[in-house]
Amino acid sequence: MLLKTRIRKVCMTCHWFSYHAGVNCIPVFTCQLHQGLIAHGEHLTSRCQGWTDDRTRQQGWAPEVA
Repeated sequence: MLLKTRIRKVCMTCHWFSYHAGVNCIPVFTCQLHQGLIAHGEHLTSRCQGWTDDRTRQQGWAPEVA
């Protein structure tokens, strides 16, 4: 489902990307579009065909990317 990419259009910059602290404060990355987990590291190098630009990033602020 995820496609490898070398551009900034990766899961982490997608409107559907979400994360929270899981057990023992280990981050859990999820895709709200597919209602599933994203493997650790894949959020930095992959995207899917449902990728959409994050509205906050369009406005110039994306703290999760910093």
